Amino acid sequence: MKERLVRFRSFWVFPLLGVVLVSLTARGRPGSVLVNVLPFLLIGIVAWTLLEYGFHRILLHAEFRSPIMQKFINASHLRHHAAPRDPDQILVQLSFALVISAVLYGAILIATRDAFVTSGVMSGVWLGFLYYEAVHYRVHLSLAHSALLQQQRRAHFYHHFSDSGKCFGVTSPLWDYVFGTMRRRSVS
Repeated sequence: MKERLVRFRSFWVFPLLGVVLVSLTARGRPGSVLVNVLPFLLIGIVAWTLLEYGFHRILLHAEFRSPIMQKFINASHLRHHAAPRDPDQILVQLSFALVISAVLYGAILIATRDAFVTSGVMSGVWLGFLYYEAVHYRVHLSLAHSALLQQQRRAHFYHHFSDSGKCFGVTSPLWDYVFGTMRRRSVS
C-alpha cells in the first residue's frame, strides 16, 4: 500500500494543490467559485495537450551537452524508453513535475497578473497531466478493452518501438497532426 501511495502521489498532491490555490485566490470574488474557475480549467486542459506534446518532443528527447541538464530534464524519460514496462519508469517524478509547475505558474501569473486565473489554468493543466499519467500507465501496463485506449497504445508504442521521432502526444494526436509528427498509416 505504501508503495502505491508513493508511486501515485501526483494523484493526490496536484488535486490538493489545485483546490488550495483556487480556494485561497478566490476570496473576495463574487459568485460561485466553480462557475468562475471553470473557463480557466478548460483553458488549462487544452493548454496541457500542447505542453504534453512540446515537453515530449522538445525537452524529453533533446540531447543536452550539460550532464546536469540531461540528468534533470530527460534522463528519466530516456530510462523509460530503455525499460518501457518498468512501473518505476512510467510516471513523471514528482520533484520534476513540481519544478515545471512552479515555472509554469510563474509564467502564467506574469502573463495574466491574476492569481485566481493562474490557479484555475494550472488546475486545468494538472487535470490534463493526471489524465496523461493515468493513460500512460495503463498504456504500458494493462490490456485495454477501450477503443480509445487501444488507439492511444498503438500510437505510443509506435513512438517507443518503431520511430521515436513520431507520435509525441500520448493522450491526444492533435498536435502530432498539426506539426506533422503523426505516424503514417500503411495502405493495404
